[in-house]
Amino acid sequence: MDSYPTEFVIHLQPTLIITGLTSAEDASTPTNANGNEPPSPPPRPGTKQATHGEFAAQKAAFLQAMLSRNNVTTWDNTKGLAGSLYYVVPEQRSFILPPTRKYLQQVNQQHLVPSLSPSSPSSPLYPDGLISPLWVRRHRQQIPSVFIAVVDLWDQSTSSGNQADASGQKQPSDKGPLVVIDPMEREHDTFLAQELLERRKAAQDRGVKFAAVIMLQRSHMEDPSIEDRLNFVRKSAGLDTKNSFFVLPPSNMQEISDFAVNLQRSQYEGSMNYYKEQVKRHKKKKSNLPSTTSAAKNQHQQNMGGSQVGQQAQMTQQQQQQQQGLSVQGWLLRYDYKMGMFMECKQDIENAVKHYESAYGLLIDMFAANSSITPGGTGLQSRTKRWAEAKVLADTLCLKICKFHLYLDAPSTALFHFRRHLLVFKAFSDHWRMGEDSFEYWAWLSKQYRMFGDLVDIGTRSGFKLPVPTPGSVVYGSFASLTDGAKDLNRFSGIGLGSGTSGFGIGPRGDSFPYGGNVGGGRGGGTHGPGAGINPMLVLQHAGYFYHQAANSGVQRRLRFQMADEAFPDNAIAPVMTADFPFPPSLQSMNAERAVDHLTLTIELLTKSYEQFKRYKAGRMTLYLASEIAGAYYSAGKFDMALKFFERIAKTYRKEKWNLVLTSILKWSIRCAEELGFWELVVEYLIEMLSAEMPATVTKRQSVYDELVDILYAKTHQANTSVHQPILLSMPYINSFVSCSVQFQTKQSFISAESKFQVQLSTVGKGDALPGPIRISYIRVEFSDPKLNHSFEDSRSYAQDNDSDDEVHRVKYIDRTGRTLEWNDCSGCTLDEIAVGTAGNEESTATQSVWKKTVHLDIRPFETKVLEGIVVPESAQTLKATKVTLGIVTEHWNVVLDFPLHDQLQELIVPRESKVEMKAVFRSPAYLDECFPIRIKVRNGEQCSVKMELDVDFQMSDPIILTKDKIALDPNDLSGTDGAESLSQPLSGIKLKKQGTKEKSEESVGDEIYSIAVGEWAEQTIYVRARGIPTPRTITCRVQYEITVDKDQKKRVRTEKLHTFRIPFIPPFDAEVDYVPQKEYVRGSSTNAAQKNSLAPILEPNQFDEAHDTILIPALTYKERYLVSTRVNNEGPWPVEVQEVKLVLGTPEESSSKLSEEGGSTAGMEAGGPLARSLSISRSQTKNKGLPETAVWIEMVKEEEEALETRSIPLWRPGNLVTFNHTVLVLAEDRESSPEQVEVGYLRIKWRRCNEDGNGNNNVPFSFSNVPLKPFTLPKSEIFMTVDLPKYAQVNRPFTARYMIENPTKRVQELVMSVEPSEAMVYSGTMQTSIKVLPFSSHRVQMTCYPLLAGLNRLPRLKLVVAARKPSARRGEGLPPQQQPPPQEEVLVKIRGLSKPSSGVSSSGSSGLADAVAIFVRPEAGVLDHRG
Repeated sequence: MDSYPTEFVIHLQPTLIITGLTSAEDASTPTNANGNEPPSPPPRPGTKQATHGEFAAQKAAFLQAMLSRNNVTTWDNTKGLAGSLYYVVPEQRSFILPPTRKYLQQVNQQHLVPSLSPSSPSSPLYPDGLISPLWVRRHRQQIPSVFIAVVDLWDQSTSSGNQADASGQKQPSDKGPLVVIDPMEREHDTFLAQELLERRKAAQDRGVKFAAVIMLQRSHMEDPSIEDRLNFVRKSAGLDTKNSFFVLPPSNMQEISDFAVNLQRSQYEGSMNYYKEQVKRHKKKKSNLPSTTSAAKNQHQQNMGGSQVGQQAQMTQQQQQQQQGLSVQGWLLRYDYKMGMFMECKQDIENAVKHYESAYGLLIDMFAANSSITPGGTGLQSRTKRWAEAKVLADTLCLKICKFHLYLDAPSTALFHFRRHLLVFKAFSDHWRMGEDSFEYWAWLSKQYRMFGDLVDIGTRSGFKLPVPTPGSVVYGSFASLTDGAKDLNRFSGIGLGSGTSGFGIGPRGDSFPYGGNVGGGRGGGTHGPGAGINPMLVLQHAGYFYHQAANSGVQRRLRFQMADEAFPDNAIAPVMTADFPFPPSLQSMNAERAVDHLTLTIELLTKSYEQFKRYKAGRMTLYLASEIAGAYYSAGKFDMALKFFERIAKTYRKEKWNLVLTSILKWSIRCAEELGFWELVVEYLIEMLSAEMPATVTKRQSVYDELVDILYAKTHQANTSVHQPILLSMPYINSFVSCSVQFQTKQSFISAESKFQVQLSTVGKGDALPGPIRISYIRVEFSDPKLNHSFEDSRSYAQDNDSDDEVHRVKYIDRTGRTLEWNDCSGCTLDEIAVGTAGNEESTATQSVWKKTVHLDIRPFETKVLEGIVVPESAQTLKATKVTLGIVTEHWNVVLDFPLHDQLQELIVPRESKVEMKAVFRSPAYLDECFPIRIKVRNGEQCSVKMELDVDFQMSDPIILTKDKIALDPNDLSGTDGAESLSQPLSGIKLKKQGTKEKSEESVGDEIYSIAVGEWAEQTIYVRARGIPTPRTITCRVQYEITVDKDQKKRVRTEKLHTFRIPFIPPFDAEVDYVPQKEYVRGSSTNAAQKNSLAPILEPNQFDEAHDTILIPALTYKERYLVSTRVNNEGPWPVEVQEVKLVLGTPEESSSKLSEEGGSTAGMEAGGPLARSLSISRSQTKNKGLPETAVWIEMVKEEEEALETRSIPLWRPGNLVTFNHTVLVLAEDRESSPEQVEVGYLRIKWRRCNEDGNGNNNVPFSFSNVPLKPFTLPKSEIFMTVDLPKYAQVNRPFTARYMIENPTKRVQELVMSVEPSEAMVYSGTMQTSIKVLPFSSHRVQMTCYPLLAGLNRLPRLKLVVAARKPSARRGEGLPPQQQPPPQEEVLVKIRGLSKPSSGVSSSGSSGLADAVAIFVRPEAGVLDHRG
């Protein structure tokens, strides 16, 4: 589209000119014919341009808002207020509208304004021009439909007259006390109103909608007279408030943008009225024109002057036609075009396309040799200026008509108009002697296809949807309505589509004739129904199709120009008529065509088409276009780009087996590679061309073969000037001339056994597929096990052809198809080192061990070569043949043909099945911590004696769990402490001996004890020990030995046998423990006298404890003796022998660390050495996290420690229960902040399992088991009381019971005391009272009782209840209901052990607390002994 005038191509919109927002430098100032600027209006007196930055920014923002919706583009399918409303043209304030022709005639100044009418001598169209782009540009930029003047009110603060006087004081305003208008402001407002009135009248004369916008400044917003000034200006200028007068106060960007949008919308109706009146005016002018028939008749009479004129009149006919001016048909075309343009500006697309179609039909008739509209009229003369202008106009009119039909969603109609345009001008071109044999026609045709492709591309990018040709759609139709003689589309170009009006047809000789028929029944261009057929001429395709047609036309253009250039090579001599060119082109067109780069244009069009087809996922067409682009690059000499495109498309054609197309691509690729000197690519393409799948003649195959051999072996070839890089060809991705396969003899084989494999190389195709033999330098076979790789090499040169110099046994024969089969025995390979490199790395010095054999490796035509070898795998695996590599190595070349193999080609290598028998003998279940013996017995079931090795692995059933299990051959190796042990390590390499062999016979007999004869048993005892979790363990036994498998007894195969079994492990002992206090309250002294005379705990001095190196506070210290009673049960099914049972305080880890700190050895723990008697147990969790950490000590009582003796139990049967008692002293530094539970320790038991007869097993050492004890729970720190009673009482004699209430806590305890009566005694005293006991203090209560009955009687019960605390509240205020404390249970104060053992206590448990106190009462007469 760029080759056509922009005014004829772009989408037109209503024009809006806005003045007053730009300076003279920024605005486009229109000029008259003389080049002078129009006169500007006189300046207003006293005015000065505002220099404030804020006001200038307001103007710039307003201008930007007005121009933001300008849309100058070829495609704009938006309608009305939804899209871009105007094409806004900013001008300076002095801009005035061009005067009308009527006004210029009145003032006799027609020469001041340039005229574009053909009737004006000063017009560039004079005398017979049609339409100039200048006329469209004038109505688009100079004559608007809306004229908006932006002005500002005069402000005294910005005027030069507002200056300070000599005294520096500001001049006073002329406004009176009633705030009337200042005379100076009134004068300036009058001048402003006069200017707006003149502009309004000028716009009114042209029918242009006028509006004024007054921009206010900040100072105006504070002026109370601003409303009066604005009303004065509006009324004086005669402007309407609603649509002609607008005020823009100072605003932000968003408000200015909204104002601009509303301003444009308010003027839209006036703009549409302007173009409506213009259409009416031109329609009236068109109706005043004479008819074409009468005009043609008058012209014919004038031209017929008699026979005396003769030939001279015919010679001057063309000159007379030029002088007589534009014909009536031309004026009709002008008016139709103008009305179509105004309708387009009005966005009335349907009426615009009607006028454009009418103008197009008139223009086509003007091109015809004999006009059908104007009888006797001749067409435009070819190769003239008016002819070229009319041709451009016809092309752009066709573009607009097609575009508007696409707007109206009639793509088939648009396509039909476009094809009609091409067919019409094809007929005209033949008449103009510019037909298909001239480059001018193909240049024009390429331009048309490209222009239409650009239109479709722009439309689809803007939202236009291409039609889908489905059955029943409007694009399915036929030309059934045409007559039989008029069905050729080439003969009909000016017909009216779907309108029913008469059109014009063009005959084969360029004659025009009327036609009144229709094509189709609507805008779709055809009928539809069940019987309708598809018409490809009416299906609109995407832009890629038209770009491709343009490229094809460009190719034809280049070919025609080359022919013309060869015939007329001189650019200074005009071409003359010849036999080959009866109608030669002009010299001007030849010189212009020589400056065109045809190949670049063709490549550009093909690239555009390629991108479009790729966008619409047309894969086949994309590949075809890529080949066309490559061919164009080749023709242009850009071989690198051509080779790039050839390689790109060759991949797809190779993959999809389009070998016919691929052959052509490879031929062109070879030419490009030879031109570029890429001989590696030439070799690759030649090797693929040798394939039988590539269609070619025998001669062509022979030439390909000769060229490949010449490049590889001829030293004088131009490709062999240097050594080339190695070439790696992956044969599955190209067409190969040879096929390769590998197979194993069996699907399964044993370790260390020979396994045969075969490599088969076979030429592809028939006998003539490969013209000659190809010598392969080496064949390498790679397996999944690199140790088995083979390399078959041919050390002969290319010229040497001797098959008798190798030692390979071969067999040849010919099958019934005529193919030669050659079998080669390659079993005698030797291990050798070869260099291993990769393609592109010829300096690689890496080596690899392979099995090597020298073999003749010629691949002859119609031959199959089989290489048979042997592999001996050494391990169990799935053996796969992964790759076969063929190498062609010459002095200058190293070509590698790589054949990867599929995974299905494999052989399973398994160990030989063992015939030995294995079993394990043991007594299940096993105990944790014991040395558990297991006997492994193996029987030789082979046919010969063997030497066996045993591997044993001992693991948990769950491999995630890590334990300190251990396995050994010697039970003494299993001893050791827990901290010194590591994870279990398997036993390996144990040589099995004959069953019954003693240790001493090993030295005397030697290796004979390890040779197990056929049918003999071998035995090995192992010992395991499991610790920790009582779960089953898994033992895996592996026996390995070697056995001969061949008759010569030389080849030995290593065989193995696995045996896995599980052993359940259970704990040997289970313990239950009770902690019983010794009912003695210890305060600091062990005697009762000391307790009576001692001070209160809070008053006692602190004591230093040397044993624990700490200071004890008596009030906080808790000290008590406990009896640790442990009941141990033998849970297992086997009797055990117990040698020692010890109570060890603390955990095993703490005991070990304690001994390590003291410099001792942890081995003493296993051996029964001394342990620390005092251990500090740190708390794991505290009651109060804010308190510092305190310690609790648990010590063995010295008397108990001295009297402790180790107990031994010779035979402890299953289910037996044994009790062990120990006395410990618990000492807490601070009971309040001490932990709730303390770890006491564990029982260490030294034991071993007994034999089946119940006796001890001396072969197994004693084991140690740690039986943990449950944690000790410290008593809570709470208030308690003790009672002191006499030894006995007597009936009718009173006695005193003394209660001591102790408060060892840190809180004040409030108690409620009540006394419950007893039937056996009388109590005199207070029955209920309240007591408050301070922290760490005591309170004494005495009760005098009078016994009534003899015997063991219960005293009146003293009940103490801890009173519940009440939440605090303000004095005089109660707690709200939601804060009332919940009901609390009564907490009774308990009684601890009595101070005298003779007193009777009815105990409720073993904790030493009592809920009732009793005393023995003697009778009144006699004396009875009381022994508690």
